[in-house]
Amino acid sequence: MVIEEEGRTFEKLYNKYLFGSYNAYSHEEDEILVEVQPEFVEIWDTDDNNKAFQIFVDFKSEECLYKKYDK
Repeated sequence: MVIEEEGRTFEKLYNKYLFGSYNAYSHEEDEILVEVQPEFVEIWDTDDNNKAFQIFVDFKSEECLYKKYDK
């Protein structure tokens, strides 16, 4: 259960930022906590001029690349 996590770090933040969900679900026996460690993230967004761009974050190589999509 979420409330049985060692150190209870997730529980404290879950309670603080998503109290409604925390209150409704965190004490359920089938509520589980899954840790995910991303290796690569690709983000699509637009700037103030509505021009698209991508951000690539490679956690393994600790590199980040910004690439304009629209010319």
